[in-house]
Amino acid sequence: TMFVPNNDAMFAFYQAKGKTSLKDFDVDTLRKIAYDHIIKGYEVKTDEFIDGLMPYLTMSDRYVATSSKPESDTLRYYVNENSKILNKDIELSNGIIHVINKVLDPSVMNIVQAIAKNDRYKIFTEALFKTKLHEKLGKTYDDTYDPDNFSYIDVTWVQGGGSKDELPVSRKYGYTILVESDETLRNLYQINSVDDLAAYAAAHVYNEDPSDASVTDVTNPRNSLNKFIAYHIIEKKLTYSKFIDDYDTDHMLKTFDMYEYIETMCPNTLLEVKKERSSGQTNLLNKNSESGDVVRIVNDHKDIDAINGVYHEIDKILIYDAKVAAELASKRLRMDAASFFPELTNNNMRYYNPAKCRSWVFPPKYIERLTCSETTRFCYLNAFGGYLDYQGDEIYLKGMYDFEMVTPPVPAGTYEVRFSYQPTGGRGAAQLYWDGIPCGIPLDLRLNATDPLIGFEEPGTNLEDYVLDPTTGTKIYGVENDKMMRNRGYMKGPDTYKDVLGTWYGKKIARQSAQSVRRILGVYTFSKTQNHVFKVKAVREGQFMMDFLEFVPVELIESEDIH
Repeated sequence: TMFVPNNDAMFAFYQAKGKTSLKDFDVDTLRKIAYDHIIKGYEVKTDEFIDGLMPYLTMSDRYVATSSKPESDTLRYYVNENSKILNKDIELSNGIIHVINKVLDPSVMNIVQAIAKNDRYKIFTEALFKTKLHEKLGKTYDDTYDPDNFSYIDVTWVQGGGSKDELPVSRKYGYTILVESDETLRNLYQINSVDDLAAYAAAHVYNEDPSDASVTDVTNPRNSLNKFIAYHIIEKKLTYSKFIDDYDTDHMLKTFDMYEYIETMCPNTLLEVKKERSSGQTNLLNKNSESGDVVRIVNDHKDIDAINGVYHEIDKILIYDAKVAAELASKRLRMDAASFFPELTNNNMRYYNPAKCRSWVFPPKYIERLTCSETTRFCYLNAFGGYLDYQGDEIYLKGMYDFEMVTPPVPAGTYEVRFSYQPTGGRGAAQLYWDGIPCGIPLDLRLNATDPLIGFEEPGTNLEDYVLDPTTGTKIYGVENDKMMRNRGYMKGPDTYKDVLGTWYGKKIARQSAQSVRRILGVYTFSKTQNHVFKVKAVREGQFMMDFLEFVPVELIESEDIH
């Protein structure tokens, strides 16, 4: 896809830069100008435009924002707010052209510079600098990463979806900041200065360790103002659609709410993002199930792009207080495996292509929260229509693997922890460990769930095995079989997602398929909110895959739904 400025646009660009022609620019600058206007690998027509940053990168590794508005009874399209599309959707043999009236010239500021320049956020910006958290937001690229250094990795391996493993072309960092405007702080909370904000944080920030309340050094991560600002920062570059919408693939049944759990820079905290089907609303941040209190991203001030991040204005104060902590500790937390690793998002791997599977193989130390042996081939397969996976994607391994990964923080409490996978004949067997302790006997991933050791029976085949849904009165089949499977340490998949293409799984909903299984790792008591370590070691060579982990407070198990 190419956004092509017309001649008038180019002449205006020359003049604004103090130049008279192309000859006045050096080759590197000309290359950047061209790259800013080209999206490689995707033909993006105007009917695919969204109101915000598109999920496709230009060749200069930047996102473009698109929008539309009626003008003289005609819908006009814009790129990066000010570049109007004069002639759209010109189809050629190898792509699409949109002619624009102004050259795209994206900012080269980093995320801190971009926020500091905006006068809407003076109080937040001052607090960001006072806490010195801005010093943690300066990384853009890992200059030491070079895929050519890892030529010993056989990248020609073909995965089951027909994709060839590929090494990431770069290793980029990214940040997201959620920020309240001065106007919101003053009008809703009577906060007129950083001192006021610090007092508000001291009164409301949740301290799991009560001694944190006495920490007065604002540069200390235990200080309340530091925690308040850090809770607004995510070490992933999340455009508006990447909070949750991009993971609402064709696999997801559109009658069930979706949740995404995001770790913030505030130690041991999660941010909940909800997509609510009944209201049609998305990106609901920390919605309280009782009061309905929720924080939303402001539509007119979202997706403000920087070279190493993006920021969004929010309509209310975002704070990790006692209510948020209690809410998170009282519900089932289901976390897609891809959400554990910021590198997948920052390097544009976590996306959905209904018809094309891609597989990335990771060299040592590419993913910070992952430790692998030399015999481990650790891969990520993007969301693809052929998989019966939650959100459509999966972690995939082969060989005599031995790896451990650090999970996002889980609130203090007693939980049943579960691991979701798809058994197939090509899988191997593995010993699973939670925080260094073996989770029972090794798991044979080759066993179809109909094997007597697991005992799956497709819901509906036994017409006498049902209960009535107390809300709708409809029959829920397979409940007794659920209990029998639990006694063996297994569960069916949820009924909230399905196979799309039918290539291997017959277009079944996960709960109906013997090839979607959850293994119960055990019941664990976490004395405090913290990260945990999930370790997997092969005991029989073959494939291994991971879909998601979920953490269920034990008091919910008796009344838990099948979603």
